Amino acid sequence: MGSQLSDIKKGIKKKSTLASLLVIPAVVAGLGLLGLQTYSLITGKSFGDMDFNIGKLWETEDNLQLPKDDTESISYLQPLIKQLTEEQVLNPFDAYLAKNILPSIRKKKPVQLTNNKESKKTEKRFEKELFSVETIDQVKLTSLIRGEQFSKYVNRLEQEFLINPNITPQKGKWFVGFSFAPTLNYRTFSYDPTLVNGVAIDGNLRYTFGLTEKQRNISDRSISSYTIGFDFGNMISDKLSVFSGIHYAHYGEQVMVCHADSKNPNFQQASFHGESPSYEVFDEENRTRNLPFKNKYSYIEIPVGLSYQAFEFNKSKISIYAALSLQTLCGVNALIYDFDTDYYYYWMNEKNDVFRRFGIGSQIGLTVSQYVADKTELFINPQFKFNLNSTFKEPYPVSQNQYTTGLRIGFKQHIL
Repeated sequence: MGSQLSDIKKGIKKKSTLASLLVIPAVVAGLGLLGLQTYSLITGKSFGDMDFNIGKLWETEDNLQLPKDDTESISYLQPLIKQLTEEQVLNPFDAYLAKNILPSIRKKKPVQLTNNKESKKTEKRFEKELFSVETIDQVKLTSLIRGEQFSKYVNRLEQEFLINPNITPQKGKWFVGFSFAPTLNYRTFSYDPTLVNGVAIDGNLRYTFGLTEKQRNISDRSISSYTIGFDFGNMISDKLSVFSGIHYAHYGEQVMVCHADSKNPNFQQASFHGESPSYEVFDEENRTRNLPFKNKYSYIEIPVGLSYQAFEFNKSKISIYAALSLQTLCGVNALIYDFDTDYYYYWMNEKNDVFRRFGIGSQIGLTVSQYVADKTELFINPQFKFNLNSTFKEPYPVSQNQYTTGLRIGFKQHIL
């Protein structure tokens, strides 16, 4: 039993690692694209406009100003600047040059060569080559500015956006989309003492041979997982829409257990639904024996809900929504605690004797969306999901409702 369980765990770990390698880069790329798009929207710049020159770290406004006593300043360009700024500007690139380019142009000073004896020959050669070059007193910049290549360059600077600023949002009667949500999962926990053998009740106190609610709530932890799926919907009005879809969702929690002592007589006789024990209850005194195990429950969900557009801006909007989901359990990888024997038993996909097969879930969320094309929205959706039915069915005594919080990321394509 132990070797089979180890092989199963290794197989599941390989699949989850492969899924992570495929999913995590897509999420990181999506978040990076969204951040860059937001930066372009707010500042009007793109990634190409960023200056990574290390000199920028020490550059100040004072460094950019020309000294008053600089005899080799740009005085020879002043007539051209005056002409460009005082004349009627027929070409917008003239103004661009006069404002941004010409003031930063300065004559290069001759290179000061050292008098080191070892570099005497090199110095003479450099002097001969350097000072034999004729000084350029006038530069014909007007023809360069008005040239086709320069025009294309400036147009590119002004229009290089990941999100086209000139898009016109078009809402379709129908829309389809795709979404992915990293989630943090946990559960509520309680049990019915009337369904547990050997439980004594004294007022508000319960006395039992096995784990108590307090022990489980102290030892159990939340786990991370994900939900992925396709969505579609219909616009009932300009602000109200109904939506549905099909999602593959994970829920679960982490339990603390330790390896069972196979030499214990109780282990030899213990059984639950025909299964032998896999682990025993965690050791509170010797914690080095303890190990965590992640319980995971997989569902196919079909949400049906309403979304209301609360705020609308030029190319973005904020909506709130609520939905109910029809759920079908499609996978289990969990440990089940048996109060009678005080052991944990391993349950796999085909063993649904203890788990509720069908249920209903609820979800609420806030959606912030941005149009990236005339009919395409990119959205971020903080959401909360809560299962209205217990994970288990009677006569198993535990009542456990799974819930998740997550940040759903996706897109919608409007269809006219």
